[in-house]
Amino acid sequence: MNPSQEPGPQHYEQAQPYDPPPAYPYGGPVDALGWAPPRPRRRPLGRTVLVAVSVTAAMAVAGAPLGLLWSWLAPTVPVINAGQNGIVVNDPSPEEYIAADAWFTMIAFVFGLLAAVLIWLLRRRDRGPGLLTGVTLGGLAAAVVMWQVGRLVGLSAWNDWQDSSTAGQTYDRPPDLHAHGALLVAGFAAVIVTTLLAGWSNDPDLELPGARPGYGHDLPYPPDPVDPAVLSHPGDGRDRPGGLSSGSPAGPDPTAAPAPPAPWPADPPRG
Repeated sequence: MNPSQEPGPQHYEQAQPYDPPPAYPYGGPVDALGWAPPRPRRRPLGRTVLVAVSVTAAMAVAGAPLGLLWSWLAPTVPVINAGQNGIVVNDPSPEEYIAADAWFTMIAFVFGLLAAVLIWLLRRRDRGPGLLTGVTLGGLAAAVVMWQVGRLVGLSAWNDWQDSSTAGQTYDRPPDLHAHGALLVAGFAAVIVTTLLAGWSNDPDLELPGARPGYGHDLPYPPDPVDPAVLSHPGDGRDRPGGLSSGSPAGPDPTAAPAPPAPWPADPPRG
């Protein structure tokens, strides 16, 4: 474009005062890529307590069938009525006690691991302190219920035999827990798994992006900032929200076909 053809001041219009975009509900800045940071949630205290209680109760109820499984897998202890010496183990080196504690520990550990993963997936909208508290107390409650239910299987028959047996009679005593530290295994496994899942979560709110409208990265992109001193040139493809266009072209249309090449100048005559 020749300098004589350059549009004069009448082709430009003064930009209107820049009106900043509305503030986001969380009031936080955006990063260089224009992503809005997730809005932090403030869970009500009642909701947190409800989540902790419900998770604890659900895991405690699950301890009952685990107790039946433990009583079925754990070996019984052979005992004998020794008369004046009372009822003693009919084996110089019994391993049934250790085996019963080992089965209890393994069942509790697997339960704590699977329960933590399942609750994390099912209660993803309640992830947080309430969920962690629930799996912790739930693991402890499930272990206690598992122990009490498992030891009750065959306990009445065992008590009757002790009262009615005579010297020399043998019996298979039902399993019982002797290493009470195993009661902490389920809660420990649940806490470790939940903490790892929270650490691997790529969302600060511990939810998947878009799990709930208005949270995470599903907020709209903010508009580009505009300098109020910059004039908006029409047709250049970079108009800002604050500028006005006069409709005069500023350059070639990028979608138009290219102009044909100009002919080469004729060769000068050869003398």
